[in-house]
Amino acid sequence: MGGREPAHSFGQEGIPRPHIEQSHDMMAFTHKLDESTDMVLLDLRHAEELFALIDANREHLRQWLPWVDSHTSPETVHVFLREMLFKFASGSDIQAGIRHEGRLAGEIGLHNINTDVGTAEIGYWLGAEFEGKGLMTKACVAMLNYAFDDLKLNRVQIRVEPANNRSRAIPRRLGFHYEGTLRQVGRIRERVTDLEVYSMLKAEWESRRAG
Repeated sequence: MGGREPAHSFGQEGIPRPHIEQSHDMMAFTHKLDESTDMVLLDLRHAEELFALIDANREHLRQWLPWVDSHTSPETVHVFLREMLFKFASGSDIQAGIRHEGRLAGEIGLHNINTDVGTAEIGYWLGAEFEGKGLMTKACVAMLNYAFDDLKLNRVQIRVEPANNRSRAIPRRLGFHYEGTLRQVGRIRERVTDLEVYSMLKAEWESRRAG
């Protein structure tokens, strides 16, 4: 779980067209990860399903993610998704769902997108029953391709708690560069947390894809 942190479509060269109405254009952000798994933009219609997934995994998630306790009903998730849709419309964030065999399995986001500097950060989580299937690694690959190829970014980072072995395995598996540990920069309820920082540059990702 690498953290977590809108509705428009992307026009030519991945540049946002700012409108917030729910529309078929949001289907433009849909990526097939494998035969049974897709990455899709989350919108207001997903509020109840997303809340059900969070609620079923509450104890599993709350050890790593500070926002879990704030999602107490489908209505609170609806508010969150609406905020994400506005951020998506402004071009600063993308909050996507991972759908596996017709069921919502988790979330992956591309956050703090800065096209001037060329940077962003990936955050993610999965429901417990969907872990160990390679879903998040595939989703991260798709999000990296989108960040570098469509948004023309230069650097993407992932920050994870040192003790969160499943989450920190993903940037390592994908060849991210470990930059160091930020000491006591987060808080999960009463617990102060460190965060490891991993980064991938566009040139490095292109080299890995080339083989």
